[in-house]
This record gives sequence, structure tokens and C-alpha cells, in this order.
Amino acid sequence: MKRDNHTFSRQSLANIKSKFEEKTGVELQKKHVVRKTGRLVAAAAAMLLCLAVTTSALAAGSSGTYDLLYCIAPKTAQFFKPVELTSVDQGIEVQVVSAYIHDASASVVITVRDLESDRLDSSLDLYDSYEINTGFDSIGYCEQIDYDETTSTATFLITIESMDEDDVITGEKVTFSLTTLLAGKSEILDLPVAIDWDLIDPSPVVESADPYEGNVLVPGETILTASEGFDVTGLGYVDGALHVQLYTPGRLLYDDHAFLRLKDGNGETIEARMLYRGGYTTDDPNSGFRASHVEYAFDVPQDELSKYSLFGDFIHAEKRVDGNWSVTFPLENAE
Repeated sequence: MKRDNHTFSRQSLANIKSKFEEKTGVELQKKHVVRKTGRLVAAAAAMLLCLAVTTSALAAGSSGTYDLLYCIAPKTAQFFKPVELTSVDQGIEVQVVSAYIHDASASVVITVRDLESDRLDSSLDLYDSYEINTGFDSIGYCEQIDYDETTSTATFLITIESMDEDDVITGEKVTFSLTTLLAGKSEILDLPVAIDWDLIDPSPVVESADPYEGNVLVPGETILTASEGFDVTGLGYVDGALHVQLYTPGRLLYDDHAFLRLKDGNGETIEARMLYRGGYTTDDPNSGFRASHVEYAFDVPQDELSKYSLFGDFIHAEKRVDGNWSVTFPLENAE
């Protein structure tokens, strides 16, 4: 096995110590040693203790401790991950099918299959819940390339590239994990929204979009329904731009989202800038409610607005499956 060649700064060691104590509840006492060699030995001892406790927890299957070790030494963390080409949860199977490695890049094919029913379909979306962990600096992404309706199986292609183009990554381990599947997605495109511009609030009440920059409309009552699950709850000019506020209650659970545009009689189109509020927090229902309101800002003068009509694309999912799927595999060419 190749050794990790890591050099830890004093700040890095402090961060590692803090994370170790947080994860394990074991306090590492600071020793006041004058000699440089003594400081190095103390640091090494702390690292060895951390590694010993961490790897013991890994053997017991602690994902939190694995995450800690991955922060410290990714290659070591991947070494301790057992090879598991198949993962099943919630009656859904994720399986590594094949891989092709060429120098510093790899293409891996995985399948996602429903073993129990027909919860999946060709619109299957991983909802950005997947992670690709490697023991080397890399970039990677995943995309669906096929869906077989007869077997309820979706096929995905994972592409991984080392940040060092001179790397030979054959034999390195990769862990692919995901936690959410969305399906039953529908798209209503270029739908006209019958909105009366006379409904524009001449004195709208605004609030900060914290932590983002800019002002947005305070969430209001429903003015009209643009499409099922998408209600217009605000309409007014803010900082010189037209704001159209949509309340999308399925945004968090089902990734429901929309794109709005203005069109005039000549086909000229003005696309909206999308403005968001703060992210969702599980312990603050009000924060989650406000984050379900998205605003669409148009740079169009109010005296020219009568020339335009509102159109939108509305994307909605019907099914969501949450679980914990994880496969770890070596990068080796396979059929």
C-alpha cells in the first residue's frame, strides 16, 4: 500500500484535534514541551491516537468516523473502505457494472434498479444528493444515460478525472454514495401565465434576502396560480426591477422549480433573474416557509410593461425515495 505523504501545519493539527474531540468526546490534553522534537512526537502521538480510535470505529461501521478520517487522509480512508459493488436500501439496488480507466481519468457505469415496484422512471433524478469520494484530488460528475422500462433500471455514467494529469489511477478506490431519488417528474414548458399588470403593488413591502444580497418582496397571499404547485404571491417593483414572487411548497422535497420570462408581440424575450432567500433549516419552520418563495426579477420599465406577457417553464416531481446507498470499488477495467 502506498503511504500518504501529508505535511500538517500547526493550524491543520489544531483543526484535526478539534474534529477528533468533537466526534469521539475524548479530550486531547495540550502538553507544553519546549524542544521541537518533543512537539513533533506529541503531534505524532495525537495523530496515532486519532487514527487508532478512528480505524477501530471504521471496523465497527461508523460513517461519522469515516468522514473524520477522510478529512485527515483521503487515501487512507479509501483504503479502509471495503469493496462493495452493490448496495440495496428501500428495495432499490445501486450496482457498479463496469469501468474504463485511461491514465488519469475513469468512466464508471452504475445502475439503479427498483427490486420491489415501479417507483423509478426515465425522469429519475439524484437530486444532487450523490457524492464521489476518492483517495486522490479529483473532479467528477454523474449523468443518466439510459432507462430500461422493462426492468425499471436506470443507467448512470460517472466520470472521474485526477487533478494531476500525470496520475495513473488504476487500482485506486472510489466510493459513490447517494441519499435521495426523485422520479415522476413532469415539465410544462412555455406556459402562458394570465397575469394582470394592474395588480402590481404600488408600495410593496420588502425584506433582505439574507444571506444573499438584495431586497425581495415579503411573502404575501396568493394572487393567482401559475401552474399546480406554483402560486404567485407577490408582484411589485423593487429597486427599479419588476419582481414576480412564486410560492413553491414542493421546492425542498421534490425540487419543484420554475423559469419565468416576458415576451412581447415581436417575440422579444426578457429572461428573469432568480432571487432566493436563506436556505432551509430543519429547526425553523418560518425559515423553510420563506425559502419556498423564489422571486423573478425583470429589468423592464413599468411604463413598457403592457407590451409584455408572462410565460413560464414549470418542473415538478411526484415521487421521492430517501435512503443510504454506497458502493466502493477499485478503478480497474472490467466488462
